Amino acid sequence: MTHSIRLLLSAALLTLAQGAFAHDPAEHAKEAAAAKAKANCAAMKNIDAAKIDPNDPVMKAMMIKCSKQAAADRHSATAAPKAKPRKHGSH
Repeated sequence: MTHSIRLLLSAALLTLAQGAFAHDPAEHAKEAAAAKAKANCAAMKNIDAAKIDPNDPVMKAMMIKCSKQAAADRHSATAAPKAKPRKHGSH
């Protein structure tokens, strides 16, 4: 009887100890940074649009991401530089 209780307690402790074997949270930060990084759209410029499968979800996502990225790049390139605010001294 005591052997089965020891076995049961050992199994319970091993189950509870699984949280101690978790991976480093920094791995998630790396994945999040990679997801937020700009897409490599240079490769998309050389692709013939007629050869792209319109049902391919990866290509759809890349096309959307690259078009948004290109629009943002055009917007930042054409945006006028902000003028420095003038300091008003005592009049």
